[in-house]
Amino acid sequence: QDCQSLHGDIPQKQREITLKGFRNGSFKVLVATNVAARGLDIPEVDLVVQSSPPKDVESYIHRSGRTGRAGRTGICICFYQRKEEYQLRFVEQKAGITFKRVGVPTATDIIKASSKDAIRCLDSVPETAIEYFKESARFLIQEKGPVNALAAALAHISGATSIEQRSLLNSDAGFVTMILRCSEEINNMSYAWRKLRDLLGDDVDRKVNRMCFLKGKMGVCFDVPAADQKEIEAKWEDSKQWCLCVATELPELVESQRGGGGGGGGGNSRSNSRSFSGSRNGRRG
Repeated sequence: QDCQSLHGDIPQKQREITLKGFRNGSFKVLVATNVAARGLDIPEVDLVVQSSPPKDVESYIHRSGRTGRAGRTGICICFYQRKEEYQLRFVEQKAGITFKRVGVPTATDIIKASSKDAIRCLDSVPETAIEYFKESARFLIQEKGPVNALAAALAHISGATSIEQRSLLNSDAGFVTMILRCSEEINNMSYAWRKLRDLLGDDVDRKVNRMCFLKGKMGVCFDVPAADQKEIEAKWEDSKQWCLCVATELPELVESQRGGGGGGGGGNSRSNSRSFSGSRNGRRG
């Protein structure tokens, strides 16, 4: 991304030049400290990303207020660690804001985004350069087929030559997040553990990590090693009461469980990195 920086150590004249360039669209990303949180009326800012939660409500409102101005809508994303979650809860309570918790992108999300970027890159290739590659393209199409040849080229352009599964709970590599839903409310997490052991065996304690309640306690969410996913799916059988599936996005979790406490013998807790996002509708506070 084309970007510029803005902070207190930059001379005032250079700050004005930088702000003018951002306002005019000369570059699309401004990386800034709180010096950019107040007093800047820049229209058409679609996204604000906060790298950590603010320590007070006023700071959050000023930061997020850089987007969603003059009747427009915008999105503000705030990254946080487990130990910082209370700060966002404080902002919610004091400012009357309801955040939407967003999990880390899945491998599929990243591939889709990378594919779009790769396709846009193709539009910038001049016709004169394309001529030099037509012979190789015909060879690839003949050897791999048109769809596979183009898909391989897009994968290489986007850098997606190896796809790594990651936990939706804390982004750990090599893990898959699964959801175990129940037809009735679960008051004790050991109830879910017993069901898993019944069908998957006692070694499930070694495989299941970071189990936590879904919002409403109609099930649980947990991580398993990606290497064990197929074995678990092969052993499991859905019933009228229980249903197991791979999570494609992070579900809503019980508030007190956010942060990934484990149950049974195999749960563990780590310092998680997550994000909250809030849409704005033009109101400043």
